[in-house]
Order: sequence, then C-alpha cells, then structure tokens
Amino acid sequence: MIKGAVFDLDHTLFDRYETQKLCVNGFCQHFDVSEGMTDEKICHILEYADKTHNHLGWENIFEYIVNLGVFKNAPTFEDYCAFIKGNFHLYAVPYDFTELMLKNLKDKGLKLGLITNGPSQLQRKKLEMLDLEKYFDEIIISGELGVDKPELKPFEVMAERLNLKPSELVYVGDNPKNDVEPSRKAGYTPIWVMTTGFWLFPEIKVPEFCIKDVSLVPEVIEKLNNRRS
Repeated sequence: MIKGAVFDLDHTLFDRYETQKLCVNGFCQHFDVSEGMTDEKICHILEYADKTHNHLGWENIFEYIVNLGVFKNAPTFEDYCAFIKGNFHLYAVPYDFTELMLKNLKDKGLKLGLITNGPSQLQRKKLEMLDLEKYFDEIIISGELGVDKPELKPFEVMAERLNLKPSELVYVGDNPKNDVEPSRKAGYTPIWVMTTGFWLFPEIKVPEFCIKDVSLVPEVIEKLNNRRS
C-alpha cells in the first residue's frame, strides 16, 4: 500500500519555463547579447537548451547557448551561474494544478515529502514564493543535508523521517539520473514527470509510470493501491 508521496521541486512542482521567461529581460541587460537576439528568441533557445541539456548539467546548457551565438561577448561559466542563481530566487511561477494535487493527497491521508538539490536559501525562497511548504510533512534540501541526489542517503533519510518503508512511497521527479534511478534503488516506486520530454540516459530503465505533469499523481497512486489490495 502506498502511504506517502515524495517530490522533486524544480521542473516538477513549478513551471520552470514560465519562470525563466520572467528572467529574460534581466538576462539581456546583464549580458552582452548578440544583435538580433530578441527576448522571444532567447526564451526559445533557453527553453530548448534546458530540455535537451539540463539533465546533463549546467555546463552543457552554457556550452550549447554559447555555441548558438547568444552572446556577443560570452561571459564566464561562473558569471552565467551566478546570474541564474541570483535571479531564479526572485520568481517562481506555479503550475495551476500543483497545490490542488498536493491538497488532494493530504486529504486522502498520505504523508508528503520533498527532496530537492540546491542551496538552502535559494530552494527555501522558491517554496516560500510558491506557498507550498505547508503541505509537506518533511523537506530535505541537499544544501542542508550535505548530500545531493543521486546519492541514496536523502531518500533513506526521508523514509525514516516519514516513518514509512520505502516500498510504501512513490518518488515523483523529472530527472532520470537524480530522481528515477536513485529512488528506485532506495526502494521507492518512481514516477517520471516528462517535463523536458527527453530521456537522455539509455542505460537507465524507464519507469512503469511516466506522466505529463503532477496532476496525475493521485491517479497513479490509486492504480498502485488497487493493484496491491
């Protein structure tokens, strides 16, 4: 019986691409972008770069947009990262179904957890803007725990804190390497959210449950529990 659901944050519970659009004007002011690079064009490039390279690391995203000629004078990778981290905490656009989905699960008596990589201040700020902290029984941020996904420890600690067996938990996330594979190894049932639409790790087994967005999580849990009853 599934008694709890644990979630990733970025690309899973909030709309990263709509959030990204709010940062583009500042992006153009901060960096020396090439002539003809409109806000709309940069939005398109950044979104595609994220979809096809995000799971491979920020270095890959940066290299991709530099090679496309976004910058007249390319910044250093460190400056690029500093801008992203310094601006993403200013905006966070929620999916319109996220809060309703979490409330649905809470009303059904499930325990809820969140495991996210990133610095404490940045991830806490996102949760504050999204007004989601109130739904979670436990929150693990890698910057506070001192261990990042895909290490198994965050998943093991979460199960202990929720006082549930890993087999009683689903883990919902968008990243095959950081979310799907380690949660499966930790004993959870993984659910892949197809935010990017690209599965970039052929060596990792695609999970049984692949959903377009988290609004479908209650349906998956109901299916799993009907199967186990």
